[in-house]
Order: sequence, then structure tokens, then C-alpha cells
Amino acid sequence: MELNLQSVGDVLGMSTLVGCLVAQLPQIAAMIRSKNVEGISFNAFAIETYSLTIQVLYFVAQGYSFLAFGDLATLLLQDYAIIGLILLYGKEPLSLQQYGHLAGYFGAVGAAAFGTISKEIIISVMQAVVFLNIASKVTFVASILASKDTSAMEPAGWIIFVYSNCVRIFSAYVLLGDTTLLIQNLVNGAFNVFILLLIFKYRDGKKEEEKKKE
Repeated sequence: MELNLQSVGDVLGMSTLVGCLVAQLPQIAAMIRSKNVEGISFNAFAIETYSLTIQVLYFVAQGYSFLAFGDLATLLLQDYAIIGLILLYGKEPLSLQQYGHLAGYFGAVGAAAFGTISKEIIISVMQAVVFLNIASKVTFVASILASKDTSAMEPAGWIIFVYSNCVRIFSAYVLLGDTTLLIQNLVNGAFNVFILLLIFKYRDGKKEEEKKKE
């Protein structure tokens, strides 16, 4: 029975990896095509990038299989691309504080890469990732509600995120027995479902405003 569950976990892990390989590609393509980043929050993606980086480091530190976190690693790379596009097409320049956060992030990643951050520190920091996730998702929600326009946000990627959360909940509870990962993905999944609903609700935000004016 344990072998069967592990096999199921491997298949699900592979499916999320494949899904996440293309999760943000529609979003990236839409941003390049339209040169529009309206409603896409730099701060939200920056916080999400911090969160994904810590999670990937945690999985590596714990010695988990790549299939357990390969989807997170691919999402991290795609978040880098999205942040780059926000910087390229965004109307407002970054503040000094935001540049400071970027510098701190790359400094911490460099320290982890050279092994100057211990496994114990990474595991303890992972406990706070759930709060980073909440901060990231609340920023997304606030940005959407403020603009009431999600025309620049692609729902396909968020559907994949919800599916990936479901798989990671199964993996954390059934296969790994990791309470930290379980709580984190339950919270993250709930927010992702809510954001997906908002994306559909405000999909034609600007068009609706124009119709009302007419």
C-alpha cells in the first residue's frame, strides 16, 4: 500500500511539474504582447519569489525528491521573468526600499548558494513562509480590488496553481507527514481559489467601466 501511494505521489508530482512548466507562460506571453502590467503587483510577486526561494531551499535541505518541489523551482524561474517584465513595462519606478529588498534577496540567495546558511536556519525560516504566503496573496487581492481590472492576468496559470496546491496537500499529509508543508499549502490553496474567482469576476474590468460611462 505504501509503494502504491508513493507511485501515486510520483505521478502527481510529475503532473504538477509539467503543469507548472507552462503555468505562467500565458501570463508572460500576454505581458509581452500587450506591454500591459495593469493590476499585476510587483510587491506581490516579490513576496511570492521570497516564499518560493525559501521553500525550494527547505526541500533541498530536507533531502526530499526533486518531484516534491520541481514545480516550485519552475514557478520561481517564471516569477523572475514576470518581475523583469513588470520592471520593463511598469509605469512607476521602484522605490529605494524596493531596490533594498532586491539587494537583500540576492545577498541571501548568494549566501545559501555558498553554504554559509545552515540547514537549521533554513528549516526555522520555513516556519514563517506561511506568513509570507499570506502577505503575498493579500497584496494580490488588494491590488485586484483596487484596480477592479484583471485583463492582464491569465487565469490558466492560477488554475494550475490550485491543482498544484491540491497535489502538495496530498504529498505533505500522506507521503511526507510534514505539518509545516500541509498548513502552508492549505492556506495558499484557499487564497489561490479566491484570487482565481476575482480574476474571472474582473476579467473585463476596463470594458465594464467604459460601458457604464456610455
